[in-house]
Amino acid sequence: MFKTKNRIDSFVLVIILFMLSYSAVLLTNAWLNGAHLGEWIWNRHQNQFSWYSRPLFIIPACYFAYKQQLGFVIAMMALLGTSLFWFAPPTEVSETISQYLAWERQMFFDPENRIPIIILSISVLLFLFLLFYAFWQKSFWIGLLVLNIGNLLKIGVSILFGGETGMASIVPTLSSMVIINIIAFIIWKMKKSKSSS
Repeated sequence: MFKTKNRIDSFVLVIILFMLSYSAVLLTNAWLNGAHLGEWIWNRHQNQFSWYSRPLFIIPACYFAYKQQLGFVIAMMALLGTSLFWFAPPTEVSETISQYLAWERQMFFDPENRIPIIILSISVLLFLFLLFYAFWQKSFWIGLLVLNIGNLLKIGVSILFGGETGMASIVPTLSSMVIINIIAFIIWKMKKSKSSS
């Protein structure tokens, strides 16, 4: 499943295994201490480091999709999921963030209405499929377009359904977009200069 084609792949694989092991230790420790895992994850997700760390996983996942290394793509998505609880709960949570998370919880995790979480799950899976399929097919610009549209849709949905509360998603989502687009521009410039030389 993991085909390490060079030293970088081997290094990344070591990092992946280390971080997944770290995640397993955190979960096991919380469980052994009697924590309600859902609440425990949710409390740690309030730490905004988990919000801003997404490019650390999306960018290499797109790279490995471009290289057609499925195992690494899946592993990066596993890291993205576990990164929700890597960081300790913040000592203070701003009212804006607290309200946004409360809205998100009410919107998507209401036990009496499963439709929003089903729609969210399908939307996320469709987005990831289109994103990685584009890069898998070497369609660099289409992949970047899917990524940008997906992020803008996320902001739109948050504002449309969350109103003023949904505004909290703008800064972390746009910052991720800016970082990813800058890196895409750098890669494009490097490829352009390489092909011209």
